[in-house]
Amino acid sequence: MTDVIVFHHAQGLTDGVRQFADQLRGVGHRVTVPDLYEGETFGTLADGVAYAERTGFGTIIERGRAAAEGLPNEIVYAGFSLGVLPAQMLAQTRPGAKGALLFHSCLPVAEFGGTWPRDTPVQVHAMDADQLFVAEGDLDAARELVAMTYAAELFLYPGDKHLFADPSLPDYDEAAAKLLMQRVLGFLGRTARFDPDPMGGERELLGQYLDFQRQTVLAKTDGLNREQMARRHEPSALTLAGLLYHLALVEESWLEVRFLGLPVREPWAGVDFDADPEWEFRTSAELEPERLRQRYREACERSRQAAVQADGLDQLSVRPLRDGRRFTLRWVLLHLLEETARHAGHADMLREAIDGTVGE
Repeated sequence: MTDVIVFHHAQGLTDGVRQFADQLRGVGHRVTVPDLYEGETFGTLADGVAYAERTGFGTIIERGRAAAEGLPNEIVYAGFSLGVLPAQMLAQTRPGAKGALLFHSCLPVAEFGGTWPRDTPVQVHAMDADQLFVAEGDLDAARELVAMTYAAELFLYPGDKHLFADPSLPDYDEAAAKLLMQRVLGFLGRTARFDPDPMGGERELLGQYLDFQRQTVLAKTDGLNREQMARRHEPSALTLAGLLYHLALVEESWLEVRFLGLPVREPWAGVDFDADPEWEFRTSAELEPERLRQRYREACERSRQAAVQADGLDQLSVRPLRDGRRFTLRWVLLHLLEETARHAGHADMLREAIDGTVGE
């Protein structure tokens, strides 16, 4: 999972900001929510901005910097409106940032040095008629940022509310906030992946590259509900639910059943795949997203254990291929890497069609 620090908006550390952080924690992310106002909250945006002006925006940024000290450098910085000040500053200037989430605001990149870190992904979320975002230069800054780096996304939601993602405030827009959270969870899923070690050996790199693709597939399903997971996009009949269930079957059938010679697990054991070759794609629509995700995670973990416990990459499978030849651990890891990467590409297009989220 991902380490995230969330900076509150001008009205202070509201219950809504805490609820947002709790939603991230609920799916396993480690979240820090510092109080930049030392306990103060305000009932209106104007009162909150007045307090920030009295305190000094530079002081608030420094409080944000201090709050990040002691946290890992490899972290995602998130900010609501005023909180974008420390979030964007840290993402641009603190080495190792995993990503940035900028809600309701975006500053010109030149504000903090003129460049955006090349490999640091960023999402900007705002309403398309929010005058605080559109008329005060934030929209222009966000578009500049998107043009500057391939890893930037700008999401505009219909409406004129400013703090629409805070459920404790009058500006809250439930539909827009749910879509924002869905996109954020997908973003955090991608940032949770670990890049393969460029100095790793063959066995380690095969496992690491395969894990990267496994994590990519899971990230493409983060935050989606059952209907979205089962949604088809013509003319293809593929769904994210079907891909996830299929890949769980692929992991178990190759590493457990064929390589180790273990019995077939349920529900696969009772299926006549000759009569119903698309069974896992068809029945996946009946399952809840987290159940599908958990089955895939468990299948991947058992595959990892099978690979770790093998004598080496040249160890032969217990069961042969259809032509009678047995295969090595090296061969099956490469096969799984190829199949998972191919379906990760499918998942990328399916996810973009659902909510516009892109990224590998």
